[in-house]
Amino acid sequence: MRPSSEAFFSEVLPKLSGKKVMLVTNPSGIGNQPLRLAQEFKKHQIKLEHLIGLEHGFLGLEEEFSQTPVTVDPIFSRPLYHIYKIKEAELKELVREVDIVLFDVQDVGMRCYTYLSVLKRLLDAMDNTNSQMILLDHIHVAMHLGPRGERLNPQHSNFAAEFPSLLISGMTLGESAKFYSKEYLNERVQVQVIPVSGYKRGMYFEETGLAWYTPSPNLPMLETARNYLALVMLEGVNVSVGRGTQAPFVYFGAPWMAEPQKLAERLEKIGNKSYYFTNVYFKPTFGPHKGKICSGLRMNLVRADYDPVELAYELIRIMKETYPNDFRWNKGSQYHWADQLWGSDHFRVSINEGKSYQEFAQSLQKTEEEERNRIKPYLMY
Repeated sequence: MRPSSEAFFSEVLPKLSGKKVMLVTNPSGIGNQPLRLAQEFKKHQIKLEHLIGLEHGFLGLEEEFSQTPVTVDPIFSRPLYHIYKIKEAELKELVREVDIVLFDVQDVGMRCYTYLSVLKRLLDAMDNTNSQMILLDHIHVAMHLGPRGERLNPQHSNFAAEFPSLLISGMTLGESAKFYSKEYLNERVQVQVIPVSGYKRGMYFEETGLAWYTPSPNLPMLETARNYLALVMLEGVNVSVGRGTQAPFVYFGAPWMAEPQKLAERLEKIGNKSYYFTNVYFKPTFGPHKGKICSGLRMNLVRADYDPVELAYELIRIMKETYPNDFRWNKGSQYHWADQLWGSDHFRVSINEGKSYQEFAQSLQKTEEEERNRIKPYLMY
């Protein structure tokens, strides 16, 4: 199997000679070889005009959002624009100054993972310009699942929920770019996708032989990315998901989670033995319950074929029942954070109303089937 970066360096990059480029990457893409990239750009006389900073920065090391809209990258000595800080009109002006928007990051296939939001903002900014996007595609950990969840309720649109897909998109970033360009921009933006060669849909990431490059500080390993598909919804409740520990999205718990084995025993009855949970203690260095000793569970993933929507729903439902006096839904200034992640209040309200997962899943079936048909023309693998 051949990653998209190999084709990029050997076949695509030499053709960019004399072009002005905006670079959108981090260590999960060609940004993991910044010195080589700088040398190749110089060799082929490619003009790097701007860098776009994703949520965790150009080197993928930042836990928090940058407090300033623009900084200067020390490797390329070029301005690094933090896309969540700059205004739409400013981004459009930056795009107008370049010929190529070069996009290469590893995704996890979820709308709430902010790289999909970045992709949408860039495509919107490129509308009615002469700029072209070249996107290096990646295989992600949710390729076998297809679209899952619900469409975004516009009132819950935020940086973790902007792209018009279901929660689990069912597409790679390359497929998502083609889908959005056609369905929402009437193909006014040119998108060239460099595919992963040799991949067949349905293969698990582990079967590809491809290396896992960390897309953000809290998904350092393939296991954490697989767990994230379900455990990300725990960010909507008052527990730590292990941020600030050696095992983010593997550990979860809280100071109030007494006798977590009771929760584990109930969770063992679901999942078809694809995972199990064991007791753990941890002390986060940042995030929820920072500096406090948390008791909780470690998620041990046995097989990649688990249903993350089922686990997310059942885990929170059972947690709410087990700890009725301590469990809380996190709420921002206006909305519950679970609603912001899911894209509507349906997930949270269904749990509050005591609906079983079977009832909840049945309510999603029509939307998921419609989405499978809608995205089918854009699937490349």
